Order: sequence, then structure tokens, then C-alpha cells
Amino acid sequence: MAAVSSVLFLKPVPGRLEALMRDIARAQKMIKRLGGTLRAYNEVSGPNAGAIAIVVEHSDWKEYGNYMTKLETDKDWQSFVTEINSSKSPNSERVAIGLNVEVPS
Repeated sequence: MAAVSSVLFLKPVPGRLEALMRDIARAQKMIKRLGGTLRAYNEVSGPNAGAIAIVVEHSDWKEYGNYMTKLETDKDWQSFVTEINSSKSPNSERVAIGLNVEVPS
């Protein structure tokens, strides 16, 4: 089975990196509770240099589907997303989002 991951690139607003990292830590707890594994990477080169890549990993499509079903109905997650999206002073700018599947080798 191929691994599946979703990735979100967030560019921190100047002076807001610490607040963004707190948001990521909050998200990580919820994502873990719902069955995902979150990893955060600092993009040091390429078109998204300076952004943080938030990668949520799953072992296969079935696990990803189960996770998404839980995520879409989780009240804590919905409140968190509403809070982030309604902020008048966001901690980051969304640069890109994608869904990846591992290439068999």
C-alpha cells in the first residue's frame, strides 16, 4: 500500500512565527487524536522558501479516508479552523496545498 500525505505551505507573517508555531502545536494534538501524523518542515530553498510545510501522513488511502471522515465532523477541529480563518491578524499566509501519494519503488 502506498503512503498518502497532505501538505500545506504556510508563509509566516513577519513577527508572527511564534504564534504560528503555537497554532501548529494545537493542530498537531488534534490531528494525532484523529489518527494523522503531522510533521512540520522549514522550506529553505525552492519556490516556497521561507514557508513552513505542514505534512500530515497516512499509511494508505483507507487510513486517509477514515481520518478525513473524523476530521470533517470533529467539533474541536471545526472551532480551530473557524478561529484561524476569521482572524483579522493572521499568523501566516497560505501559499499552497496538495495531496501526495507515494510512488511504488
